[in-house]
Amino acid sequence: MLARALWGPALVAAAVLAACGDAGPSATAAPLRFLHTFGARDAAFLDEALAGWPAPVATSLVPFARGQTVIGALLRAGHDCPDLIRIDATWLPALAAAQLLRPAPPAIRDRDWLPEARALAEDRGQLWGAPQTVDGLVVLSAGDATGPAPATLDALIATAERAMTTHRWGLGLRADGYWFVPFLRAAGGELAAPATDAAAAPDPIDSAAAIAALTRFAELFPRIAAPPASPGQEDATEARRFRAGEVAFLVTGPWALPDLGDVAALTVWPLPGAPRGGHLLVVPACARDADGAWRLAARLTEPEIQTAWARALGTVPTTATALAAAPSAVRAVHDALTAARPLPRDPHTPLLFDDLTPAVAAVVAGDATASEALAGVRRGWARLTEPSP
Repeated sequence: MLARALWGPALVAAAVLAACGDAGPSATAAPLRFLHTFGARDAAFLDEALAGWPAPVATSLVPFARGQTVIGALLRAGHDCPDLIRIDATWLPALAAAQLLRPAPPAIRDRDWLPEARALAEDRGQLWGAPQTVDGLVVLSAGDATGPAPATLDALIATAERAMTTHRWGLGLRADGYWFVPFLRAAGGELAAPATDAAAAPDPIDSAAAIAALTRFAELFPRIAAPPASPGQEDATEARRFRAGEVAFLVTGPWALPDLGDVAALTVWPLPGAPRGGHLLVVPACARDADGAWRLAARLTEPEIQTAWARALGTVPTTATALAAAPSAVRAVHDALTAARPLPRDPHTPLLFDDLTPAVAAVVAGDATASEALAGVRRGWARLTEPSP
């Protein structure tokens, strides 16, 4: 049996608490409650996977943009909790530090997880969940990639510029903080919240190097990079341009593969300085049916399901067995992502994009200089480490 309650973006944590209290359709057995962040296409495959599950499962969607806030509030309340949650890996440090999760049992710990997948689910020496996906940014080409992959961003940009024609841009990029990370890293910076200990403080986000990196990033549009897509239309616009041959090299992640046409013909390159992340299946400390939740997490990461999702959705598997059976394009994305680096393991990391992405978009649009925008980002980030009143 399957019941789904959709939680819209405007709902607050209190509404989520009320939704989780719904007993579901079964009058004889309370369903296992699964709170997830899947998009519509992925959720359809989740339904298919759950159709053969022997116990009732009630699934609920929390929009990704609100996921960390809503899930944190829900688990801190400590009642009417979900049993299983799909989270972004960057949310793990805050949830684990607050003791809101259960450590993974031996049946999960002993799986043949890929090293980079296991690392996403670990914090302070403990495995806290079942890695469900690995993702990040790579470079895709439908025929313009010749020779070895560029080892630096400078080399990639030069290669993209040579591939330009009057009807084709060299690069497909997003005016987004996540896409800016490789440029920040190339300038010697890193995405990091201000440290409370001045001696351990990273270079500020409005350093001269970061300002130069953002200026350089913005100047690619539309000289070499295609104009940014309208907000909310990024996936569709990027896929349409790539299929039409309007972009030579597309910087994207594995989530894009289903919409790009003949993926078997793609060349996949590592993106120098790329961020790597993924998603985890975790069990809250307040879960009512922790054993059932871990069994379901194990089922959803079995090779049979991971391989099916890799073929249909481009999802990069998290176990060695499933990866070996994945399509060649997915394996190539995995191999490219091994050169990527995770974002800093800090509770503040996922919150940094709330200020950084609008700032990057403003500079690309010409509404602010890099210096002005990053000064605002620094002020916003400083609030993250201010003592609570």
